[in-house]
Amino acid sequence: MKKQLTSLLGSTVLSIGFCLLMLFAVIWVLGSLGERSGTDVTITFDQGHGVGVGGEVRCRGIVVGRVSDVRLDGEGVQVDVTLALPSRSRLMREGTRWWIDRPMVEWSGVGGLDGAFSDRVIEVDPGLSEGAIVRGFRGLDEPPVLSQYQPGDLPLTLIASKRGSLQRGASVLYRGVRIGTILETDLAENASSVEARILIERRFAPLVRRNSRFYEAGVLDLDLGFTGLRARLDSLETLMVGGVSLVTPDAPGERVDPEARFVVETEEDDDWAAWRPLIPLED
Repeated sequence: MKKQLTSLLGSTVLSIGFCLLMLFAVIWVLGSLGERSGTDVTITFDQGHGVGVGGEVRCRGIVVGRVSDVRLDGEGVQVDVTLALPSRSRLMREGTRWWIDRPMVEWSGVGGLDGAFSDRVIEVDPGLSEGAIVRGFRGLDEPPVLSQYQPGDLPLTLIASKRGSLQRGASVLYRGVRIGTILETDLAENASSVEARILIERRFAPLVRRNSRFYEAGVLDLDLGFTGLRARLDSLETLMVGGVSLVTPDAPGERVDPEARFVVETEEDDDWAAWRPLIPLED
């Protein structure tokens, strides 16, 4: 009887051991498959700017992956990235932006200093969570003015006869308060005008109405009259960097949809200075 119990116990231990071994094998295989799927993310850049294998991939200051391969391609440089498992479903979405963090000196300031004293880092800003899964991306040629957008921010397009004070990184002002940023400027498709993409912060989005007006803020306006010399300047920042100001009438029109277009005036109309609309801001 004792011999039978010993044999039965030995068989049970072997069975349990075999089951545990199979469980570990399944976990290892699934993990390996998961790791291989992350290496399929490929970003194409015009220039590599010193990115190397093993370099970090960061999202909002957190390391979310590593560079697994860098190679030359007919279109530029292709960078393969392995993402950490918790980040894949969010970062492999259409609309995700990728760029190489590197030192940049512009009128609006100096950025990317971390990349001046350490290995190059790839930064990523997630796309919409409901976007389609994408494994190939086109990287940005230069770091964006804003590293990330917030839900509710209002993108708009401004149209001007010349660039003037529409400088990348400059402010969008309302009564001298910064409410947004000029993201980029470029010629229109037919080269007849200049177009600037701007982003109004979510809290200030209600200020922009269909009957709102934009005008150049980085202009020093001198007026010599009977009362002496009078100057108009929104701020020293706008004189150095540029920017635009927004005004809205006392009877505000309807709110605008994202990507609405406005013409930029070269100067403020005298009547606009008297406008005092009561517009509740978003929390």
